[in-house]
Amino acid sequence: MKILVVDDDELRRSRLVNYIESHKLQGVEVITVAGNVDEAKDFLKKVYYDILVLDVVLPRRYKSDASAENGLALLGQISRSTIMKKPGKIIGITAYEEDIKRYREEFENNCAVVIEAKSNQSEWRAKIVAQLTYSISSRISKTAQESSVTVLTIHGIQTFGDWQNRLKALAESHTDLVDFNTYKYGYFSAVSFLMPFARHREVARLRNSLKSLLVSSKSKHLIIFCHSFGTYLAAYALKYLLDDISRFEKVTLVLSGSVLRSNYDWAYLKKCVNVTIVSECGDKDFVLWVSRALVLGVGMAGKVGFHGFNNLRFTNRFFKGGHSLYFKGNDFMSRYWLPIIINEDYKPKVVDERKPGFIIHGFADKVIDFIGKVKPWLYIFLLYKGLIFIVR
Repeated sequence: MKILVVDDDELRRSRLVNYIESHKLQGVEVITVAGNVDEAKDFLKKVYYDILVLDVVLPRRYKSDASAENGLALLGQISRSTIMKKPGKIIGITAYEEDIKRYREEFENNCAVVIEAKSNQSEWRAKIVAQLTYSISSRISKTAQESSVTVLTIHGIQTFGDWQNRLKALAESHTDLVDFNTYKYGYFSAVSFLMPFARHREVARLRNSLKSLLVSSKSKHLIIFCHSFGTYLAAYALKYLLDDISRFEKVTLVLSGSVLRSNYDWAYLKKCVNVTIVSECGDKDFVLWVSRALVLGVGMAGKVGFHGFNNLRFTNRFFKGGHSLYFKGNDFMSRYWLPIIINEDYKPKVVDERKPGFIIHGFADKVIDFIGKVKPWLYIFLLYKGLIFIVR
């Protein structure tokens, strides 16, 4: 949701913006400010705003006299103009109660409400936030109805995936029109994870289950959230299901704490232009050092990211924390994953909370990666030595 605040009272304007930001409303992406009619018109020509907060009494241009006629003229121009993008909702504000009575009909004719907003009072800010909250809820319901969504979650090893149920509850608290599916494969131990054949067996099982889900789904948007070993399962299963995922208008694959290699070859998805990949990485995910150094066929992309371009189709995002940073409470899922489910226009924002350090990034990551590259030869050598010892 994009908001434009047009008010020549800088103090009142900044207080409103700070108040809205302090509430951390789900879905509010951009808050733009303008101080006069000309500035507002420039913004409205370029960007569609869901909400316009408009001071009734405004100057036409910078340092000119403020007048209610200017605010009303802007309302009329928005209504008639084919150049300006008409906001979804307009909220009028004024410091004078008599203005409310005088201009309410004019504002109401333009899909707006008028609120008394004195600089030395705070109640009006709460009223505006209430309007925003309602608009967000309405938009979520509308989005869910217009674009049905199928969500699949896949957990990692040595867990039963408690986060899957919490993410489902979060989504269902905002809309009941999402087809939510949690894929469980039992407690997969670290020992099983070490064995390639055990991993491939789980890939085959997911592939069969996922195919049935994709064939039966009527949704336009498929979203797959997966963690740790779940990212391995999803990536390898999708190789065999390209025709099935191609029929969706949009597919979003969200990988967190991925055990895939950083140079994993995603080329098989190039023809699927409907697929977007988001890789969530923990800068202190030292569990992935172990997987990269010791386990054949896996890596630590969930710590260092996937190599290659970051663009609209592929985004690496880096956060402070370890292997399960995404599931400490619901804050991360609410902030970064819920918008993917409830907002069909959501585009992942780049996040990078890393602080460059030679010991971890310049040395340790490189050493672990080198060990990962030579480990097949190391295992062959150890196997050879073991056979020699047995023969003797």
